[in-house]
Amino acid sequence: MTSENQHPCQNDIRSNNDDLGIPAHAMNFYFSQAHAYQVPPTVQHAKYPFRVPPRLFPYDVYIHRYLSMWIMPTNHITHAIFFGTIFCYISTRWWIPIVLRMYEEGTKNEYGRLWFECATFHCSEEYTDFQTMWNRFYVMTVFMIIVMVVAWKRVFRRFSGRPWMDPNYTEFNRLPVHNSCMRWMVDEESARDVACCPYLIATADCHDKEESYKTVGGGGRGVDLAPNVWNMDQLEWKFQLYNTVERALNAVYQEWNLGDGDIGDNVNSASGGGTSIWRNKSAAVENEVTNWRPIPVPANWTMLEDIPDYPIYTNIKYPFSCIPPFVPDKNPTGVYKLTFDLPVKWWHDGMAFAKDEYMITFHGVESAFFLFVNGEFVGYSQDSRLPASFDVTPHLKPTGNVMYVVVCRWSDGSYLEDQDHWWMAGIHRSVELIRKGPDMDIVDYRVQADMDGSLFVCVDIKKTTRRKDQKQISFKLFHDEQSTPMGGREGRNLPVWSTVQEINRNNEKEEFSGEVRVSAKIEGAKLWSAEEPNLYTLVISVLNSKDGIVYQVESCRIGFRSIDIKNGILLLNGSQITICGVNRHEHHPDHGKVVSVESMARDIEIVRNNNFNAIRTSHYPNAAPFYRLCDYFGVYVCDEANLETHGMMPMGKLADDICWSKAFVERVTRMVNRDRNHASIILWSLGNECGRGRNLNLARKALRKLDTSRPISYEGGGDLFEGTGETELTDVICSMYPDVGKTITLSKKHNDRPVILCEYSHAMGNSNGNLHRYWNIFRDGSLPNLQGGFIWDMIDQGLTLHHSGDRSRTYGYGGDFEDKYYIGVNDKQFCINGLFSPDRGPHPAVSEVRYLQQPIHLIESGYFPNEKLRQMRISSSSEHLQFRFMHYFSFLSWSDVYVEYFYCNDQMKDVNCNTADREIFSYFPTGCRGEQSITVNTFDRAQKYLSEYSRCWITFMWYFRSKMKWQFNNPVKNPIAVEKVELCLPRHDEDHNIEINKILREEGCSIKVQETTSSVELWVKYRGDRFMRRCAIIDKNTGCITSFCNNARCELLDEPLVPNFTRAYTDNDRGGIDRVRDLMPRWVAFKIRLLERTLFHYSYCYKWKRLGLDPESPPRPVCDLLKLVAETSDHVVIEADIAIVTKSRKRLFYLHVSYHFRCDGSVKISTILEKPGTGFKRNLLPSLPRIGYAFCMNKDLKNVTYLGRGPEENYPDRKSGSMVGVWSMNNKNLGYDYIVPSENGSRTDCSWLQFETNSNGGFLIVACEDGKGPGHFSFSSLLHSQRELHRATHTHQLEARKVGTHPLFVNIDLYQMGIGGDVGWSPCVYDDYLLKPDRYESSFWLCPTSKSDQMTFVLARCKRKERTTSISEQ
Repeated sequence: MTSENQHPCQNDIRSNNDDLGIPAHAMNFYFSQAHAYQVPPTVQHAKYPFRVPPRLFPYDVYIHRYLSMWIMPTNHITHAIFFGTIFCYISTRWWIPIVLRMYEEGTKNEYGRLWFECATFHCSEEYTDFQTMWNRFYVMTVFMIIVMVVAWKRVFRRFSGRPWMDPNYTEFNRLPVHNSCMRWMVDEESARDVACCPYLIATADCHDKEESYKTVGGGGRGVDLAPNVWNMDQLEWKFQLYNTVERALNAVYQEWNLGDGDIGDNVNSASGGGTSIWRNKSAAVENEVTNWRPIPVPANWTMLEDIPDYPIYTNIKYPFSCIPPFVPDKNPTGVYKLTFDLPVKWWHDGMAFAKDEYMITFHGVESAFFLFVNGEFVGYSQDSRLPASFDVTPHLKPTGNVMYVVVCRWSDGSYLEDQDHWWMAGIHRSVELIRKGPDMDIVDYRVQADMDGSLFVCVDIKKTTRRKDQKQISFKLFHDEQSTPMGGREGRNLPVWSTVQEINRNNEKEEFSGEVRVSAKIEGAKLWSAEEPNLYTLVISVLNSKDGIVYQVESCRIGFRSIDIKNGILLLNGSQITICGVNRHEHHPDHGKVVSVESMARDIEIVRNNNFNAIRTSHYPNAAPFYRLCDYFGVYVCDEANLETHGMMPMGKLADDICWSKAFVERVTRMVNRDRNHASIILWSLGNECGRGRNLNLARKALRKLDTSRPISYEGGGDLFEGTGETELTDVICSMYPDVGKTITLSKKHNDRPVILCEYSHAMGNSNGNLHRYWNIFRDGSLPNLQGGFIWDMIDQGLTLHHSGDRSRTYGYGGDFEDKYYIGVNDKQFCINGLFSPDRGPHPAVSEVRYLQQPIHLIESGYFPNEKLRQMRISSSSEHLQFRFMHYFSFLSWSDVYVEYFYCNDQMKDVNCNTADREIFSYFPTGCRGEQSITVNTFDRAQKYLSEYSRCWITFMWYFRSKMKWQFNNPVKNPIAVEKVELCLPRHDEDHNIEINKILREEGCSIKVQETTSSVELWVKYRGDRFMRRCAIIDKNTGCITSFCNNARCELLDEPLVPNFTRAYTDNDRGGIDRVRDLMPRWVAFKIRLLERTLFHYSYCYKWKRLGLDPESPPRPVCDLLKLVAETSDHVVIEADIAIVTKSRKRLFYLHVSYHFRCDGSVKISTILEKPGTGFKRNLLPSLPRIGYAFCMNKDLKNVTYLGRGPEENYPDRKSGSMVGVWSMNNKNLGYDYIVPSENGSRTDCSWLQFETNSNGGFLIVACEDGKGPGHFSFSSLLHSQRELHRATHTHQLEARKVGTHPLFVNIDLYQMGIGGDVGWSPCVYDDYLLKPDRYESSFWLCPTSKSDQMTFVLARCKRKERTTSISEQ
């Protein structure tokens, strides 16, 4: 049941005198009951441009306003003032005084002679002063001419008739933007179907209904859902490319062969006068396509192989000289040509055709374009990410229409789109032609549905509706269920609410312009949230009041929810939420900015399945279907305006330039008008990295005038070069890349605003370390206003580069595609910074993110589990054990989930643990928050897995009771949370069911040493052997093991086992001022170079190279002393003192290595890295990359089993999401091919590691638990060496190798430095994960194994040998 709450203004219809013809007020302006969020006090009381407390002085604004804008002009006026000031100063200060003085010095009779003699440099000695003045006059005249030439060439010649270089000229004849759900339908049932479909349905020209409907993404019934919208994408578009805008416009002029001035006068009149600018009929130049060729629409022409223009990637700097608002004369410009006839059903009735109105919409064109239809100039628009619509009614005819779209790659709008992504060009979103009948009165509509069930609707009515049209507007609300992400509707239920409003008029002859406004209270409305994305369908119809004929129907999906800020906490529907967010660019590796609806849906499914609940549309509004999908799947969206001026120095130059106000405000307000009806949008963003200034203040005010139901975020401003996210422009503290300490400080400093990091954890290459530290504080109840953030970013923005060899696909980045005109104008791999590869395959770091963001966690000693091994001790009396869990749902409860748990030990590979007996705990009391305990029968179930020589774990896997929308396409049911706890028995010295003769394999064995001139050889004799066999060789020159065999006489090493202190540089290792220089414009980089030694940090790799720790030429071991310490029949001890020497023969470190060989062929390698002496420059070495050993292994040892963290790669500061267990895999799965090759494939916290052949056994590496080291190790086993990884800049540069055909490169890391991840341009590894120059000690066993060996017995032998070895060493 529903009840309608009548408000005083429900039937009120007011005229609107807004210049755009569309009301520009928020819902609470019309409806006092409409929800509006509470603006934080510090923002509400702040007076622009003063910063909110505690720092008040806005130096970033004033530096630009009173300094930089005058010495670095950004508009026509300031350019004119700048050069005019220079010219006037030179004239008045030097040139005019010199002329006057020369005039005074000369006499009437000799003046002409003096001038002639001085001009010919033959002046007599008595007139040398006059000659000096003449020289000065000559120099100053030449200088003034140079100034005038420069001013003309760079600035003044571009003033007239070039709308693409005028910030005040952002559009001509462009219609106001409307909400993205407008489809101009005529049937209510069809309208409900369209609302439940993410596609922009267009069925005006569907000849083959089924195929056409499939193309536009319908539900398969083949009906005319939107008969008044014609999608023009699949038509036969033709294309030409020219090097300048002038040449492109001239080509259009010649194509039509019009008389002088026809096109020229129209365009120049629109741009403010001037002569025709494209009449320069110069000959064709290179890199042009002057013959018509077919082109797909939508498409970026820069992604098409046969068009000589290329994608360019820059992060900060502009790809052209930064002289706003001017762009280069060489400006690739595409000319699109389309010849078309209107759909027959639109014009078969000539009377109807004459009455109809036609509008064409371009949903996205980069970066500016002119539109011509049938020989007439229609309009101009810029803003690459929002639709541009034009009224083409006067220009169209039923058949034989010819349309030209002239697209400029660069425009003054490009200065506002410097968005750390690829610079593309072309029509990259759909083109639609729309027919509007004479009775289609709905221009636009706006909806707000609040958490209390209040519904508010405003419908804009066009001006031409007269009293003789007896019309009414019907409103209906349906609770429709969308059957699949791609569309479809279940059921034909009745509306939950409906009402009808008459369109009233005051005067029969008076044109009507205004709104119809209604409100209602929906009892029992189901609320929308990311956890429960309940949606309703609103249908609005224009009817004839007498006979009920339907003229127009519009529909959209709405969700009831309210966003607010109270006590500094962001609330959704009154509950606190945590933003588990990610930044997302629109990107496809093959198509650039052209992203299909299917790809969007796949992205959102990936996001939701990895425990993300929010997306920031960095850094521009996305295509309209994206928001429909977010509504459906339940994703919180921060919708960002298409504004970024990161390449400006200072950044806020354009944001405070009043000549750019129109462009700034338009980009914000048009975004709001298009997207405001979507429930998924919970935050607006004014843009990204634009600094701070009056234009953004105006944009914020304009946004608040349109919508007060959502808070505003904006990171820019507050500092000269970068933003702080703390200014008066933002309701949310949205700082970018603060470290954990700074994040805590922000939370405590701003207690009236929520802290949501707009960007953090820079996912560039092998990265995302330290993430667990952020989530420890995000989950900390003592910091309630710290509510998460958006990881940067989702997708590696690589473009497809090669399809060759065994590598089916590799990707390129900045610098791989540009032609000779753009050499050096790129920022290399800085676009490769996603959690997922371009084909959406997950990086190894995704497991860490998924675990930390999972909504259910095991509670240990604190509020959130740390990265240490989780263990619980049990005994025979521990019949039951309780595990406490906490869930972090905002709206779901324990009753919505269930848990499965099972046991496994270190003799069971984790990949097979699913076959173990599982138990399900499915009953939980209802409740929204709080802890929940699970009691398990521990000992009875676990005792069969436990012994002295085995370890046991219990694993909990949590699932939703019902399948969520984002799990629709999952072939198997994926857990939403996983926890694993080790169960430990007390250790005893007595044996536990292990036969002593199987453990003591050393009985009957012997070992001896044989020394040669260059090496020491170890020979063993096994029980039953007649002869001794060599098991190992130690090189006297290096002190390293060069050969090691198992008891099957299989050589295990292809290269020696040598100390290793280097790694192939990761992108974070390269982060420092040496990288920042490459990202900055040249003049800024030069100034940074002057200060870098004193003010900035160098990268880790810079310091490693200086010390000699370069993977290209790693330091080598030199043995100073090799001695035999002990020799018996069952063991041999050899010690070596080894110096680590660089390429330049500098000694870095000293190692003391002890080899303790046993008669069964095993060896314990103990290593002591001595602390560097006092002469060592510690400031040059903040950390060692790693401390361990490296060797090249026999190619047949391709099977790997280990007990450690897995299965994905993990590192000391990124291992929370990798569970400890026994993992078995082929060597090909141990590495990960990052687009830029680097250090990869490590597995941490390993207790043992086994390499095996298929037939001849292998060897085992076991960590020693003797208290002298960490008791575990890390390892990697790769098909390429560190040197090869370091040299390669792309994956395809690495030789394609198969396991079993090439030796394997193994690293055994006793210690390894973390990888960092806070940022990618500064050293960011926390102190806990640095290997500072100090004394390090560690040891491990290297044991040969045979095929018949059982792992339990081998490990038991190692532990026994470890005890006896420790006793013998004592």
